[in-house]
Amino acid sequence: MSISLSKTSHQATLSQTASGGAVGGDPVEALRQRVAQRVVEAYCDSALRFELIRYGVNDLALDSSTAGHVTDMELDSLGCANETKLLEELDGLLRRFTDNDKKLDQKECADAIQIVCRPKSGYSKGLVFDTAERRVVEFCRANRVKVKVGFLRWEIP
Repeated sequence: MSISLSKTSHQATLSQTASGGAVGGDPVEALRQRVAQRVVEAYCDSALRFELIRYGVNDLALDSSTAGHVTDMELDSLGCANETKLLEELDGLLRRFTDNDKKLDQKECADAIQIVCRPKSGYSKGLVFDTAERRVVEFCRANRVKVKVGFLRWEIP
């Protein structure tokens, strides 16, 4: 391995590193720093998570699974709510409640939403309530799950 001692290559390396490139640095550390800079108010929505992973893949030349794992682990270490993970947890709860009868009663719905919207230990926030309600409706429509709409009436929302 050869090392260039010329002044111009060192200045180019410094300017690329200062502009956000990972030249000479660790791309994983660069992604971790970007996650810490971009997350606001201890909540990372799905769009921001996707943007961070895309940055890791396109700008830092990481593969998508590595960029996803690094992003998720950094969010965990910062104590930030990860909307994507919380939505996956909500889907799992809804599947558990509806697999047998394809019906979701009001108590099951309220329990699932409360579990994911309440902040977990070590976190200051949970899933946003409106996002959770939208996901319940999407889940019911996608899986043909009926909800109670009146006295002894069940319909797909």
